[in-house]
Amino acid sequence: MVTILLVDDEEAIRDGLKNLVVWEKEGFHIIGEASNGREALVKIKQLQPDIVITDLIMPELDGLELTRTIQQQFPDIHFLVLSSYDEFSYVSDSYKNGAIDYLLKPTLTPSNLLTTLKKVAKKLKTTDDLLSQKELLSQSLNRALIGYVDQEFTDIENFLEEKTYHLLYTNARWYQELSHLSSVLNTLCLEEFSIHVLPFSTGNTAAGLLIASKNQAPVQEFLATSFSSLKNVEPQAFFILSDPFSSLNMLNLVFNQLKTQSEGQRFFFKKQLIASQSELFSLDNGDRFDTRKFLRALLDNDFILGVERIEEYFNEMILSSVRPTFLKQQASSIFYTLLSTLEENHPNHAQYSQLKTDFLTEISNCTYLQDFSSLLLVMTESIKKELVSAHSDQEDEQLAELLRYIQDHYMHSISLTQLADMFHFSYTYLSSLISSRLHMSFSDYLKKVRLEKAKELLLHSELNLSEISDATGYSDLSYFSKTFKKEFQLSPSQYRRDNRL
Repeated sequence: MVTILLVDDEEAIRDGLKNLVVWEKEGFHIIGEASNGREALVKIKQLQPDIVITDLIMPELDGLELTRTIQQQFPDIHFLVLSSYDEFSYVSDSYKNGAIDYLLKPTLTPSNLLTTLKKVAKKLKTTDDLLSQKELLSQSLNRALIGYVDQEFTDIENFLEEKTYHLLYTNARWYQELSHLSSVLNTLCLEEFSIHVLPFSTGNTAAGLLIASKNQAPVQEFLATSFSSLKNVEPQAFFILSDPFSSLNMLNLVFNQLKTQSEGQRFFFKKQLIASQSELFSLDNGDRFDTRKFLRALLDNDFILGVERIEEYFNEMILSSVRPTFLKQQASSIFYTLLSTLEENHPNHAQYSQLKTDFLTEISNCTYLQDFSSLLLVMTESIKKELVSAHSDQEDEQLAELLRYIQDHYMHSISLTQLADMFHFSYTYLSSLISSRLHMSFSDYLKKVRLEKAKELLLHSELNLSEISDATGYSDLSYFSKTFKKEFQLSPSQYRRDNRL
């Protein structure tokens, strides 16, 4: 059976096509359907149909982009375009992308549809024969790569023609199947650049292409252009192109070098689909974190210093060629320790628990160094913000307690130095804190509390002025009277006489 995938955003059209022909009787099988180009690509990867019948105007990913991606990444799959009368410009472009034919929806009949599809079925038979020949050569290539010393290279050399070689290596899972690899460059204009390829897949999460080219052929640039549509198929694919070599006897050596050097490299190439062997980083495990200094900062409750030590460490590690696994392990361990300590010290601050959960989830999903760096930046800034907020809340509580102390002890001698010692502030910091929060100095606030209490006693007690002066912390009656009059423009006795009922 020749398998078919139907792609159209109108369900009625898809249902009509499914019932237009008795498909199995004619040698075809509808293997699936999709409502737009993006969904179709997922189905194509899963189902590997022989033919795709697609509409052109669709949401998400239109038929034109779909045909371009099929032509470049799934060249063994043939596609037939359905169009309306007013879509001829799209039809023309779809032919450039390799469409086998187009049919107008208004004139679609079982007869003209079957005639077109049966022509495709004949082409599929020819393609299968060619693929069988290439598969045999690929088996020979696989043996050479894994080190069979008795391997003959004559057939491979004759097939590839050119004598300057590269290996294109990947461990992307989608390319473990030779059928996928065979299709990667199958329909591109390789001859124009004197480039020939043969796919390999050794069965141990290593696959790629053996490429033969003329000495001066721009292989890497050509491959980058050829693979441009991979973003629609395998967004996280990554390939490494070996340095050129001139003898197939070097296959096993070059292959083992690429396997070893490729480990962890994708982490450093977020915006680059193909990296040359000479671009690869020499990775190590980096320097260990100074845990002793870090834990000392945490024990001293100097969490800002702890965060700064983390920033200094990872800034240095990110600029070095450090293995991704080491970076992630270090980040997970260090931030877990920091956030767990913050949870214990701030049990009413639920944000630290949430930050820890989010970080441990996101760090494991970091595919690239750029994402890792961004995550660390966001996390350290979030922790600093929470620390400032928590510190501010703690200061508010301490300040409120300090003000209550003044309210309760205003009648005694109180100094800023005494309060700083009592509430564990530095003298300068406490002075600044009171000024910023109360918009007055400590002495002005103490005077305000004492004079407000004096007003209350003048109006609601029988105490004489000397007694009121003592009761409000002024040992000198004359100084009390002078201060009161300066503040309220009335002497204490005038204030009592004018305001007492």
